[in-house]
Amino acid sequence: MADGRVGRARRGRVGGLLVGLLLVAGLAVGTDGHAEAGHHGDSRFTTHGAGFPPQPAGASGARSVPVAAFAGASTDDASTVSRARRDPRVAAALAGRAEMVGVEVMDAKSVRPGARRVSFYGYDSDRTVTAVVDGGSVVEVVRTPAEQWQPPLTPAEVDRAVDIARAGWRAAGRDEVDALRGFTLLSARPGGGWFPSRIAYVSFHAHIDARPQLVSWVDLSEGTVVRSRREAPGRSPSGPSHFDQQPVSTDVPRSGTVTWEGWTFGYEVSGRMDGVSLLDVRRQDVMVLARASLPSMTVFYDDDACGPFVDRLGGELTPVEWADDAEVVLREITVDGRPWLELGILDTLGEYVLYQVFYLSADGRLDAHMFAKGLQCNVDHVHYPFWRFDIDVAGAGGDRVLRRSGEGVTEQTTEFGADDADGVSWQVRDRATGHRVDMTFDDGTWN
Repeated sequence: MADGRVGRARRGRVGGLLVGLLLVAGLAVGTDGHAEAGHHGDSRFTTHGAGFPPQPAGASGARSVPVAAFAGASTDDASTVSRARRDPRVAAALAGRAEMVGVEVMDAKSVRPGARRVSFYGYDSDRTVTAVVDGGSVVEVVRTPAEQWQPPLTPAEVDRAVDIARAGWRAAGRDEVDALRGFTLLSARPGGGWFPSRIAYVSFHAHIDARPQLVSWVDLSEGTVVRSRREAPGRSPSGPSHFDQQPVSTDVPRSGTVTWEGWTFGYEVSGRMDGVSLLDVRRQDVMVLARASLPSMTVFYDDDACGPFVDRLGGELTPVEWADDAEVVLREITVDGRPWLELGILDTLGEYVLYQVFYLSADGRLDAHMFAKGLQCNVDHVHYPFWRFDIDVAGAGGDRVLRRSGEGVTEQTTEFGADDADGVSWQVRDRATGHRVDMTFDDGTWN
């Protein structure tokens, strides 16, 4: 098993970000060659003027793709949450007021596959409490102080933070806040690390594509505004975004199994809050990936002007206008005469609008990207998206991982983080069969 965690950065005053990687599944036995990325620079995707999220340039003939049921993805289990909440160890650890953050199904490689992990945030204890429910019983309770880690904000917490911040601005005589829309992100300490309590950053804008006008830091544990400031005016695109008006469609399920042009895989938007994930990915009946996901994207602003933020995708999704307002985009398209499969989700976190997408080709390429727009704070900033790939070529075990760079080829024998992917590529090869996966990155350019 080769597990690569990869982060890429791009700086910008205006929201425009692409982060991409390419996996090539080479299933010829005994081949020593190494596939190149084959990227075509900034001509590959449509520009801002063509709407957001972007599409592959020249894409045509969009067609629907059949989806079969995916048994392992259901996490909406009210009885499991109730059982966890009533457990005396959980109640004692929360010590009072609490927010249920989410439920996730533990995967096949975990200690308890199929068990449910229920997470709470305790406002009075300022800690995250996680209960593992297996076979109808709570079998494990984990307490994590707020300063060590915090889960993403729930929709209820987002609304609560906006209400607290709006009331603070009204009390200060800034009634213009009532004409503005509030956007909320979970905030961390300047320079990184977590606050000892639940701090939300709230910014108020005329619409989703407008620059912030009023900003506040809200302590959700105490229900108070920690500090606020007015932002200097900046030029904003004219007119509201179409994301404010589109209805929600559920034609494409949030989980399923797809078989297409030699590929078979499961996908899910789960309680893990790691975007849309691929599971048990097979190419021509050969195992390629156990899981591919986007666990988080951190955002750091110059001079710690706001944030830093930890963006996690997969909560309340935003409909995609050019995909008949689907929450999950799943379609076959033709690009340069060749068929591609697109699987993506659009999520709005605070003022950021993020499109995470996988493209799969009929000739064995899996091309993953993150597109972003929006500006939470009118200051230069850096995005660090972290992709995670659990590569199991021809099954778990027996994989050899080679790293190629200008310094030559080296073998990696443990799980690793690919902190700098510029000029570097990897090959994961199964020792027994010779099947391989090649992985490389583009330069992050989006037009």
